[in-house]
Amino acid sequence: MPGDTQELERIFNNHQHRGFDGSQLLALLDWKLIARNTLPVAATSLVMDGIPTRTFIRVFIQHGAKSGVGNNFLRFNNDSGSNYTFIDEGGTARTSRAEIDLIDAANNSLGYFYTIDVVNIFGSVKVMKCESLARITSAATAQSFQEIRGTWVNTTANITRVDLISSNSQTFPANSSIAIYGSNF
Repeated sequence: MPGDTQELERIFNNHQHRGFDGSQLLALLDWKLIARNTLPVAATSLVMDGIPTRTFIRVFIQHGAKSGVGNNFLRFNNDSGSNYTFIDEGGTARTSRAEIDLIDAANNSLGYFYTIDVVNIFGSVKVMKCESLARITSAATAQSFQEIRGTWVNTTANITRVDLISSNSQTFPANSSIAIYGSNF
């Protein structure tokens, strides 16, 4: 990881500041909800467009079981070119991709909850990290999760759109939702 990326990640993960009078330690209190969307009916994608530009964004996505097996792809600004790279927690790198696979080829129909942190600085590539947690329906089922790190190699735009796309034309159920928080700290 280049030094400047490590420094940005350190700032992002350890951000704290004091209140204006210096008396109270505040941590992450400047995150603001900047966009949200809920699917009214089942659909093959969950899209949030018109996102206000922020230096750091945190994306929360939740969806129930899909209509069939498939993977869950993340795209920024509707870019489907080979402009993405990602690596899973096992160290298997994927390069020159048309999207970031948030469940890294798990190819299932489970519901998931995602937390995605993105550094969104104009003039720099957009680095992200994602934690995906499967929504299992039985205590007898082993919990599954993914940790993905990725990059959108676009330096000429800020992220103003986030897409979650189901592969194989499987649908996310109604009431699947996305909420995006932003900060310029």
